[in-house]
Amino acid sequence: MKLMLNRKKAIIGAGGVAVALTMALAALGPTGAYFTDTEQGNITGNLGSIEVTSENTELAYTNLLPGEPQTVTADFKNTGTNNQDVWVVFNNVDALRAINNLGKYGNFTVKGSGTEVFSSTNLQDGEWRATNSCGGFFEQANRGCWPLLEKYQLASNLAPQATGDVSFTFAYGAAMTSGAGAWNQYPVQYHGGTEFPAAAGYGLPYQIVATQVGHAPGVAGVN
Repeated sequence: MKLMLNRKKAIIGAGGVAVALTMALAALGPTGAYFTDTEQGNITGNLGSIEVTSENTELAYTNLLPGEPQTVTADFKNTGTNNQDVWVVFNNVDALRAINNLGKYGNFTVKGSGTEVFSSTNLQDGEWRATNSCGGFFEQANRGCWPLLEKYQLASNLAPQATGDVSFTFAYGAAMTSGAGAWNQYPVQYHGGTEFPAAAGYGLPYQIVATQVGHAPGVAGVN
């Protein structure tokens, strides 16, 4: 009788395990294959471009005289695919310093499509003064410091195929009583009594530079 009872408990115990296993499998849900579907996609694109062209970048003043300004003009066109900003960059440090040594003897104006972006009758940056400092930029009769800087924005958000121009107006000051040779020879020929070699060049090199909207080009001397 006792043996029969133990066998019955064993049978019931095994049955309990089977029931528990069945319930666990049911909780896991169905197994095996399932339906699926796929839609293939692709991402494409193309690069934009920032480009500017000019038909006449070689400019020249002729027979300059004191008090008589001359203006030369270069055009530009957005030939890229995106809107752009356009700048003028004076990329020769020696030439820039030479014009900024004129002080009251030189007047210079830059315009972008007719809008003035720079004008000075005191082209002095203090570089060649004994103190080597202007103590801040300002204009004042017969003295002061208002130099031509390395870059100026000529156009903002210029659309593709749109055009503009940059003009440079120069006049020797009325105080100029003598002079000869090429305009704006550089480097400056003297400083503190020290003589420099013959001028390495003359004129004022510049670049018309297009940038992405909201960005500025590099400083002078960086092409």
